[in-house]
Amino acid sequence: MSLRGPFSSRACIVCGRENEAGLRLAYWAGDQASRAEWVVEPRYCGIPGFLHGGLILALLDDAMWYAAYGEGAFTMTAEATVRYRAPVRSGQAVAALGRVEGRSGRLWRLAAELRDAETGAVLAAASGKFLEVPPAELGMQGEQ
Repeated sequence: MSLRGPFSSRACIVCGRENEAGLRLAYWAGDQASRAEWVVEPRYCGIPGFLHGGLILALLDDAMWYAAYGEGAFTMTAEATVRYRAPVRSGQAVAALGRVEGRSGRLWRLAAELRDAETGAVLAAASGKFLEVPPAELGMQGEQ
């Protein structure tokens, strides 16, 4: 993977460097793919000991976003579907992997998986449609 990034929107709950409550993940992207690694912290669990399902989707959403970003696009989620395959536990090392599935005009088809970083087992998978928008429209110039 030729790497681009990491990009940070500063306040993002997942990758924002300036968000005190956020995960502060660093996604790397290039060659139509992205990757970030993280160890699940107890403070992000829903049921004690298990990562909140909404945060699992947030990790996958960012992985998909970064796959498009690695190709030079800024996008917004238009649709996302997630399938939870196994519980994600507190203290577990995970890898969020995104990839470009295709593109038609401004619409990007993206996919992502959350995997156990040690075994490679798929814990959750997502697919989504993202709409490309000019960075100026998002107020994201100079955010890197």
